[in-house]
Amino acid sequence: MTQSFQRTQKSFAEAIKDPQTYRDTDSDNARRMKIYQSLFFNNIDNFVSTGFPVLKSIVLKLYGEKGWESVVRQFFIEHECRSPYFAEISKEFVEYLSTAPSFGLDLPDFIAELAHYEWLELDVSIRKNEEDIEFYTQDHTVNAIRVSPYASLAAYHFEVHLIGEDYIPEQPAQEQQFYVVYRDQDYNVQFAHVNPVTAILVNTLEQSEQGMKIEQLSKSLCQQLPQIPSNVLVNGMNQTLMDMLQKGIFLPVR
Repeated sequence: MTQSFQRTQKSFAEAIKDPQTYRDTDSDNARRMKIYQSLFFNNIDNFVSTGFPVLKSIVLKLYGEKGWESVVRQFFIEHECRSPYFAEISKEFVEYLSTAPSFGLDLPDFIAELAHYEWLELDVSIRKNEEDIEFYTQDHTVNAIRVSPYASLAAYHFEVHLIGEDYIPEQPAQEQQFYVVYRDQDYNVQFAHVNPVTAILVNTLEQSEQGMKIEQLSKSLCQQLPQIPSNVLVNGMNQTLMDMLQKGIFLPVR
């Protein structure tokens, strides 16, 4: 009885994911199944479309609505979601694209990176944090610093912030691109396009949840970047720290 139910359940799920697998001569059953198929697919399509508007616009420009529908349909059929929550669909879609699936469409090489960048903006916008945080103000005396829980560093081969319908690059940038996506004090999602040295600075701080003293941070950077004169590196670091404190990417540690 249990095995029979499991087979029925599996067939039902497969029919919802891929309408081509469903065969039933009963018109009432077919009508009911079509409702389920449409309901589930439309929900998935809505979440993916909302989460990745730039990516969708590019696929629409290249292949139209049918092309976009085929991308979402293949994701729906092939990807085994690990989370039961609809809110996690965007993350699951990014994970699916990271496996470099073949869609039968000649999609740009940057789609996985662009999707991750768009997802990161969404993730930062809804990210929860249980601790009270205090943003920098001019009356702070800053001796130690940490990365805001509402900020994340990301690295891509393409200049993802420039990609859109009017700019579809065929080749990656000459150098790796680094970004900090963050939520500022007004709850607005922003991004900073940063250089490799700043990326190392942010990454170093990300490794320390409790933050680091500025003196300790400067020593660490000098060790990691011995090719840069220490006075030049420390002066640049201090300027970057102040800029990122004001943006809300970094927070002072009491």
